[in-house]
Amino acid sequence: MKTWMKGAILVAVLVFASLGYWASMKNRPPPLKMESGEMTDADEIAARQPAPEFILTEESGATKKLSDFRGNVVILSFWASWCGPCLTELPTFAEMESKFRDKGLRVIPVNVDDGDAGRVFAKDFWPKKNIPFPTYYDTTKDIAQKYEVDMLPSNFIIDRQGRMVFSSAGASDWSAPETMDLIESVLSEPN
Repeated sequence: MKTWMKGAILVAVLVFASLGYWASMKNRPPPLKMESGEMTDADEIAARQPAPEFILTEESGATKKLSDFRGNVVILSFWASWCGPCLTELPTFAEMESKFRDKGLRVIPVNVDDGDAGRVFAKDFWPKKNIPFPTYYDTTKDIAQKYEVDMLPSNFIIDRQGRMVFSSAGASDWSAPETMDLIESVLSEPN
């Protein structure tokens, strides 16, 4: 191959790589933000609505209700094996729960894949990513319907009293300082 062709190919590769990097930075998910007011404002806290109750089934067959987690701040995350942003968020949630577990943070991931696709996927993904909490399955989509999930990932923050604090649909940057501040703020609220 002629030297000028090699040079042209190298320049083209560098240009496309630079464009790809710029596009990925531009499309980075935003941090979570409250839609109104301060999270610790007493009126806002009092106005929170109860999160819909549901029953979860673990892989072992044991059941848990959302109310079993009362007293903790819960991240309820709806995910699927085919959802790239979901698979990026799940390890971030594992890091968050590890960091804030002693303060009462719990993560409840709920898979909405059809059939056994989620179970098959989770058997490899959970150990590979060192995710310490179990996942649950909503193959009937009953729980997702209660929470009006129409986009994945969909995440809900529930306070210690079982009330809805905020939600996000689509990819969010859960490791952003603003997001960490929001989580810490909810964790610091009185029981």
